[in-house]
Amino acid sequence: MLIYGKHFGNIFLGVQPTFGYEGDPMRLLFAKSASPHHGFAAFYTYPEFIFKADALLHFGTHGSLEFVPGKQVGMSGSCYPDRLISVLPNLYYYAANNPSEATIAKRRSSAPASQVCYFEGLKELSGLVKSYQGLRENEQRGPATGTPLFPN
Repeated sequence: MLIYGKHFGNIFLGVQPTFGYEGDPMRLLFAKSASPHHGFAAFYTYPEFIFKADALLHFGTHGSLEFVPGKQVGMSGSCYPDRLISVLPNLYYYAANNPSEATIAKRRSSAPASQVCYFEGLKELSGLVKSYQGLRENEQRGPATGTPLFPN
């Protein structure tokens, strides 16, 4: 069984395998009676039983764990998100700027949905770029000579 990842001392950094089946990657999203393929199940078995991890950390958006078959709310031990994670604490750093999908991640894989900003200055930078674009569009506010605001 191939598990994609790398060990860094007592940390295992793994890449979650594809969710569906070749030719139809979204097949499991709508199949209530289906089960994740063996590679997907092995990926979640490895950290707990082979690597002996103390916790799982998920990063990103649009992971697959929260979309595997099982109840939509009130997960139980018979639902695949709970069966795959088992007893390991699951910390899922999900960008909550997409609230509808962050809610799914929270209720289906115990993800703590909180606002995540990977770069502290990103919001400020966005405002500066919009301000600059506004200056370029409004010639009365920008330089009348056409000289660049930020010369090389």
